[in-house]
Amino acid sequence: MTNPPTEYDSPWKDILQLYFQEFMLFFFPLEHREIDWTKQPEFLDKELQVRIVLLK
Repeated sequence: MTNPPTEYDSPWKDILQLYFQEFMLFFFPLEHREIDWTKQPEFLDKELQVRIVLLK
């Protein structure tokens, strides 16, 4: 019997997505000014997971 994989980074991804604009402002204030915040960012974490799985 195998245990399902634990999602350790899922809560962090959720928080980052929820507070992305604030995160950028705090850590990257210059870049924050350059972003068009009228457009919703597209998070590509699922696409990265697929590529990693394909490489294994």
